[in-house]
Amino acid sequence: MHRTESRLLQRPLWWYFGCLLACFGLARAATAQSPAPVINRPVQTAGWSFDSDVPLWSAANSSEGIRPTVDHSSFAQARAMAERQSILPVAAQATPPAVEAPPADYAPLGYAARPFQDAPGVPEYAELTQPMPQYTYRQNYYNQPGIGARPMADYAPWGYEAREFQDAPGAPEFTPLAPPVPITPEEREKFVVRGLYPGSFLVPGTNTSFRLRGFVRMTGLFDFDPIGSRDDFVTNTIPVPQDSGQNFNVSARYSRFALETWTPTSFCDWNVHTFIEGDFFNGPAQAVGGGGNPFRLRFAFVDFGYFRVGQQNTVFMDNNAFPSTVDFAGPRGLANLRRTSARMTLPLTDTIFWATGVEQPFSDITIVGNGDRGVQDVPDFATHLRYQEDLGHIQLSTIIRTLGYRPLDEELTRRAGWGFSSSTVFHPWALLNGTNPVRDENPTGWDRSRILLQHTFGWGISRYIQDTAGLGLDGQVDPLTGAFDTVYAVGWSASYEHWFDEHFMSNVTWSEVYTGHGSGQPGNTYAAAKYLASSLWWIPVRNLSFGVEYVWGERENLDGQNADADRINALVQYNF
Repeated sequence: MHRTESRLLQRPLWWYFGCLLACFGLARAATAQSPAPVINRPVQTAGWSFDSDVPLWSAANSSEGIRPTVDHSSFAQARAMAERQSILPVAAQATPPAVEAPPADYAPLGYAARPFQDAPGVPEYAELTQPMPQYTYRQNYYNQPGIGARPMADYAPWGYEAREFQDAPGAPEFTPLAPPVPITPEEREKFVVRGLYPGSFLVPGTNTSFRLRGFVRMTGLFDFDPIGSRDDFVTNTIPVPQDSGQNFNVSARYSRFALETWTPTSFCDWNVHTFIEGDFFNGPAQAVGGGGNPFRLRFAFVDFGYFRVGQQNTVFMDNNAFPSTVDFAGPRGLANLRRTSARMTLPLTDTIFWATGVEQPFSDITIVGNGDRGVQDVPDFATHLRYQEDLGHIQLSTIIRTLGYRPLDEELTRRAGWGFSSSTVFHPWALLNGTNPVRDENPTGWDRSRILLQHTFGWGISRYIQDTAGLGLDGQVDPLTGAFDTVYAVGWSASYEHWFDEHFMSNVTWSEVYTGHGSGQPGNTYAAAKYLASSLWWIPVRNLSFGVEYVWGERENLDGQNADADRINALVQYNF
């Protein structure tokens, strides 16, 4: 330290004088810059003209398919009322000033600096106020085939958004999409403005739309027989042989929330969509004092055009084929897995899509030696072909894997794994009646009713099936010879969802799982399972669901012994 101080003191006087001049020059240059007038200027968006001297908007190009049929006098009345009642601050009622970043965040006036440790995709300096591009106001951007407002990987009829995976039937199966209402920069400064997607709002000063959504879910259950899972119904945890005992539990840790953003870009009119979702389905099932349910990350991904990267559902599964069960886990034979992956989804026609993904691997195998280990150094490759229409869809999926096993101090052994899955969801009575429950204004209960089917089989794919994931059944090692090989797994599920009217619905689901085995495995190894769920739902108002359900399951071991368990489930859920 003393050596450094002595060197500083030995600097010549001109060195310090030059540093002062450089600082003074930078300060003069910064104060001489004029802020970009990003607020008080007329703009044109999607063929609509905006100015403080003209009405809220006027049609300039009817060929875009935009028709100014909305009466906006209520918007002006709301603004006038707010000004009369002094709801808006004085600064907001006057011409809005130029937005400035905090002085401590060094940046040119009218701009914000890139956050610390951020990626270079973020500009070094970004404008504090950014208008929405014109294509975001066009109706065809929301209902056209191909890339539009909705992410390509989120399948639904054109112009609609699908209900979220594992959601309750109080949320509609599909929700229509529509563009936001164009407004002037002055209106944007005074009001909360709807964003690109329904339910979203524009983040002030940016063209990024933000949406918070999720649900609060409380479930109660009573077990007539012992089972290892105290909240969701997992058949592989049924003890064999069965014992006697009961269990009662109430939990809200299934509740979840999600944060979404949409940011339009000038690149091919694509928007950047981000999605982060989590719940509290983590930790012990019954925590002392009601605590101990830590946050669990479910999804975290980015969509851009045909591409999606991050933690997401595997391309091998069909997340729209999950039935409406009160049991959170659902049928045990479904293909269901979230992995970190990179996915590409391409529309081959208006109704046929092809998707492929490179996914995080994991060798879920049964080993025998303490030093033995599974090896995963090659990613999983999954793909599917999907036909999507208003009345339902059909999806065919395949997956190819490489599983590795390395005994202690021996060479690596590799085995190939592969699987095939088929699924469909359709409205049978609407198909027979020639109706459309998605686009009809008041569909009948029969038209709303659905059939959901899925079948999955393959070798070395047990981790992709709900009931066999984590049991070491992708492959097994013979304890006598040390030979390693993959084993087969089969899972299927069938559900019928019948709506009596728009408020009452019942669901019946049956599912089975079977697995193969290598030589020398112990008799208590998991071999098969059956699952039955029968539920009744009441939806008094949209997004509010009440459900009660009977669940039965059976586990069978390799030695032929089996045991079953019964449960009564109840649920209250509200989606926000």
